[in-house]
Amino acid sequence: MSGSRPSTVEEKRRAVLRLKLRRMREELVTRREERSHDAQATVSPLVPLRPAGTRPPLFLVHAVGGSVAPYVGLAGLLGDDQPVYALEDPGLQGGAVQARGLPAIAAAYLAAVREAQPDGPLHLGGWSGGGAIALEMARQDGDVAVVLVLDTAFPAEPIYPDDDQLRTWFAADMAGMGAELGEAEWAKRFPVFAANVRAFLGHRPSPVDARVVLLCTEDSEPEYLDRWRALCDDVHVVPGNHYTMFQSPHIEALAEALRDRLSEVSVR
Repeated sequence: MSGSRPSTVEEKRRAVLRLKLRRMREELVTRREERSHDAQATVSPLVPLRPAGTRPPLFLVHAVGGSVAPYVGLAGLLGDDQPVYALEDPGLQGGAVQARGLPAIAAAYLAAVREAQPDGPLHLGGWSGGGAIALEMARQDGDVAVVLVLDTAFPAEPIYPDDDQLRTWFAADMAGMGAELGEAEWAKRFPVFAANVRAFLGHRPSPVDARVVLLCTEDSEPEYLDRWRALCDDVHVVPGNHYTMFQSPHIEALAEALRDRLSEVSVR
């Protein structure tokens, strides 16, 4: 007799039961994976930083790192009556990190913004690469009152960096923000950074039908400003550099400049 074949009714019943249990476990794992995939696909990028207030909300798009953390302190300085929302990369919230062009990123974020504000002209902004995404959102929507571009420097021609270059830039970016990442956090954040940098550096911004204000820092290079002349209506210099503009005492001056520009739009 074969030692592996059930020889009694009880052994046969147990074998059938084990088979059923294995199939149930496999089905459970499959359903969990499907739910996880669906959740990743539906992660909203919209983060309410200060939802209260009667003024038109300001929507601020993340920089290439994907995080909206730099906007938290800024939102608290824009006034009790100014609602502020931020757009964070879903890849930092468990969503799938996708290699896509900047127009596709802008379209997804615009859909989320229009869910929060279905009607009326939008007030958009963004730091670094976020400024380019906000500008593209304005181009796609067509009903935008102002785009506040915070120290966004785009290249004269598209750039296609390799992985080693991106890792070097990522390390420099984290150092500039004073962030020390462990191995797990690096593995989570670097793919988001790399995807956004590639989208940003491969994109060429174009003029939009909205008031565009560039708030650049004191160390901005003339070539960078010259490329913005055809795209913006106003250039305003704020203290600090690309990173310290969000740190005290410079963040207070940045907030004042934003309040003034938003007030100008409101009285038009």
